[in-house]
Amino acid sequence: MMIISLKKQFMQFFSAHFLQKTAKNIGLMKRCRAILPEQLVLSLISALSKGNCTSIADLLRQFNGMCLTEMDNVAYKPFHNQLRKEAFPLFMRQLVQFAIAQFARQQCAQLPDKMSCFNDVLLQDGSSFHVHRQLASVYPSRFKRNPAAIECHMTMSLKTFSPTAMTISADTASERDYLPKPATMDNKLLLADAGYPDFDYFAELERHGGFYIFRGAKSLNPTVIEARNCKGRTLTKLAGKKLKEITRRTNRTEVLDLAVCRGNQTFRVIRRWFAEEQRFCIWLTNLPRETYSADDIMAIYRCRWQIELMFKELKSHTNWQRFATAQKAIVDGLVWASLLALCIRRSTALQIMPSVSLFKAAKNVDVWLLPIFECISHTSWSEIIDKIDWAIRYITKNAPKAQQRKSKKDITLDGIFEQLNA
Repeated sequence: MMIISLKKQFMQFFSAHFLQKTAKNIGLMKRCRAILPEQLVLSLISALSKGNCTSIADLLRQFNGMCLTEMDNVAYKPFHNQLRKEAFPLFMRQLVQFAIAQFARQQCAQLPDKMSCFNDVLLQDGSSFHVHRQLASVYPSRFKRNPAAIECHMTMSLKTFSPTAMTISADTASERDYLPKPATMDNKLLLADAGYPDFDYFAELERHGGFYIFRGAKSLNPTVIEARNCKGRTLTKLAGKKLKEITRRTNRTEVLDLAVCRGNQTFRVIRRWFAEEQRFCIWLTNLPRETYSADDIMAIYRCRWQIELMFKELKSHTNWQRFATAQKAIVDGLVWASLLALCIRRSTALQIMPSVSLFKAAKNVDVWLLPIFECISHTSWSEIIDKIDWAIRYITKNAPKAQQRKSKKDITLDGIFEQLNA
């Protein structure tokens, strides 16, 4: 049943009619020539999935390597001209949206009871990487070391382990502008880092029935209305104080669960002292104390690390920062192509085995995924069933999650879920 389902998904997404129609609508292709959209998409995904391409010439060699005959090979200049078209990044971005709908929603993770009550748990973050110096006027950087850098803002679903939205901007752009729209957050939980807190956004989020857990910045200094320790005991002496007035000298409690106010707005703050690092960590949330303890808030927030792992996978295994080109369209298009490769790879692996190690699966795509792409490229649909069957057997035996040591159990996703279910 799984083989039939995966074959159907591949046939629908990589349909020549569908890809050519999409390319024509966007303006990437006006008439059929040597570089057809179905061949271009498959070769880009295959090349970027291998993680060893460092130039446009490497992409071209992958394209020519997947052709049926030498007569189908193309030269460097027409291939480069196809990638530099302004419609190329638009085309790849459109395919990412289709891939999320086609592949990513096929699997749904089993969340703990304290998180399954939400329609979805969204993780928000951004990651930057340097690009060619000649793009400094388009993508200015925050750092002097390299004047040009791209910031990718992504929203990821914890249920599907796939992105739901991504935007490319200059590295200097404000992170808050790329948060999910509050109107779309009804009964959804959003986890974000310290660069994203926006109290006007919090108010809108609550008005639309949304929930949030954000890391707080060091500058946060609201007034304490009510204070409790991690066991729920009320600390009456802290009421009415400013947050920064509560230091290690005045209060030795390791974890504080505070109801605070900032102007007319009230919310909840969890603050923990980390002795090893000699610093406080702060989390802001509107989740009710009656249902979610301070330990629950901190455990749920640790799930946000999954989007960091996704960015690491994109940078390490899909060549985000290795292409030295001054062409904006090529840079943007390859970023979207990398995300497309990741979406398809992750979804296929998770459908084969929900408990798969995505890191192991990403390291060996040439063994289990590229043979499937070769069958699609050659329209060998009769052979693809054998290739998918081999991928299933390979992933099942060679890419399971490793047994974690007890000392690291509480920082892995499975360990966090187990803690929340306890």
